[in-house]
Amino acid sequence: MSELSAAVSNSTKIRLLMLMMVMEIYTVGVSMIGILTSNSIVFIANFVIAFTGALASGLSLYTVRRMSRGTDLLNTYGLGRMETISSIVVGTTMLLAALFVGYETVSKILHPAEQHGGLVAMLLTFASFIASTWLWIRNYMLSKREHSPIFSSMWRMARMGALEDLLIILAVGISLAFSGAPWTRYLDVCATTILMISIIKSIYDVFSGSISDLLDRSLDEYNMLIILRELIANFDAYDQIHGVRTRRSGSHTFIEIFLEFAGDAKVETVYRLKDRLETELKKQMPNAQIMLIPSRMTGSAKP
Repeated sequence: MSELSAAVSNSTKIRLLMLMMVMEIYTVGVSMIGILTSNSIVFIANFVIAFTGALASGLSLYTVRRMSRGTDLLNTYGLGRMETISSIVVGTTMLLAALFVGYETVSKILHPAEQHGGLVAMLLTFASFIASTWLWIRNYMLSKREHSPIFSSMWRMARMGALEDLLIILAVGISLAFSGAPWTRYLDVCATTILMISIIKSIYDVFSGSISDLLDRSLDEYNMLIILRELIANFDAYDQIHGVRTRRSGSHTFIEIFLEFAGDAKVETVYRLKDRLETELKKQMPNAQIMLIPSRMTGSAKP
């Protein structure tokens, strides 16, 4: 079976996911140092987020490796749904992390305590902040080049990690600089509250996009206009349009176009039209699989 085309190579995806997993494991270690040397809940939140991020990165890495094998007789449409399901699992781990961080935040509000320690962990967090920011930008750029549920969720997770690292640097740094001030005991509560807002927004984005793909929702208006524009540009190659069906499967897009041709039209005419449509549409939708289906309205055929 031939493999489906891809806008971003699988080797690039695998390399970025491995970097993401290594960065999350590093963050887990730094967070453990912070938990052991400080009483700030930002390190606890960072540990939970990094741990779930490492699991999500590992699952996404397995998914991309499995998808790189291409289609087979049992999966002739590829394994795009596996990518979507993986994205939902990532969203679920983010939800669990949000619940735990919310619990710790409420506990700290009810039982405030003066912050102490965490200098070493804060300094080590600078490295993960730089890595998370780079992965955030890189994965975001890839998600714009290719509709990929995995990278749509992973860039949001990297953004969440970068924000958490920045909040650690600010909260712990300020509390150490103003040690003994009564208001510093609420710094980590403010930091985790800001983080919670970001997590909830990311969870909504991940689930809304992934569930839409699972429900075989059609492409958005922008992409439909691209398809119609190409059909209009080739209006002299067919008689009528009887419909267009679209859906996504992971990072791949399937487009079915139903056209009626003149009774004396040659098959070569249909082939040439399909090649033109495929060439132009793939410039805007690199992973599009175009199926041109000759059809007629019911009852229009001659006896």
